[in-house]
Amino acid sequence: MPRQKTDERIRELKQRAWQKRKKKIKIFLYTAGAAVALLLALNARKLLTVLLWDIKTFRIEEVRIVPYNARPLITGLLEIEAGKNMLFLDVDGLREQIAGIREVENCTVRKIYPSTVEINVTLRKPWIILENGTGTFYVDRTGKILLPPENPENLLRVTGISVSENSLDAGELWKLEVLKEIEKCYNLQNLQKHFSLESIRIVKPTDIVLNETASTRKILLVNEDITGKLEKLRAVLEECERDGTEWDYVDLRFENPYVKYTNIKRVPAN
Repeated sequence: MPRQKTDERIRELKQRAWQKRKKKIKIFLYTAGAAVALLLALNARKLLTVLLWDIKTFRIEEVRIVPYNARPLITGLLEIEAGKNMLFLDVDGLREQIAGIREVENCTVRKIYPSTVEINVTLRKPWIILENGTGTFYVDRTGKILLPPENPENLLRVTGISVSENSLDAGELWKLEVLKEIEKCYNLQNLQKHFSLESIRIVKPTDIVLNETASTRKILLVNEDITGKLEKLRAVLEECERDGTEWDYVDLRFENPYVKYTNIKRVPAN
């Protein structure tokens, strides 16, 4: 009987020892597995890059640019991206580079799998020709200086505005707002029927002059209630046309416009 108990005791001790050993083995395996999983997670991008980088299916084979005439502006950037894997193309980075080009107002970059990149570009357009003592500049509505357009003859000519390296001086941007207001009211009041605007001189708020094409006639204006003043101008010009009266200039700097008639003394308009 004692012998039997001794054998049972030995088996029990062996069983306990094996259970402890199994627990240690499980802990080791779990720890090793977790370490391997963490290592894979940390290096997943590198592993994917190695596995997918040379897959020909996702090679960039076509770059579509809309409009087509924007292609010369971004050819250099496209050469950098040529042949890359679509999966690793940094769309946001490429878009920021393109948007940083002076002539580009905005753009979008889109991947079309398996091998096409589509780039839609909004180009800035010259709005006015700015002439000053340092040269001639082509300026868009935001004040950016652009390359000369193909047909600049239809652009409004402006003098009296200073420029910096690639845009108008910050202190001159208010003049762009004045020009926009004049343009809007000029079109709204259909003033082109009576006065063919060719150029504007804008030096300060109290010194704005509108000049006519192939004529010495001009309009004197201040930066105050431009909409109301150009409404009065239309009434003045319509009256002159009805009466067949020639005029040299209309002064809108006062509450009531004054007209300098040709060879007639200056009289206030009704």
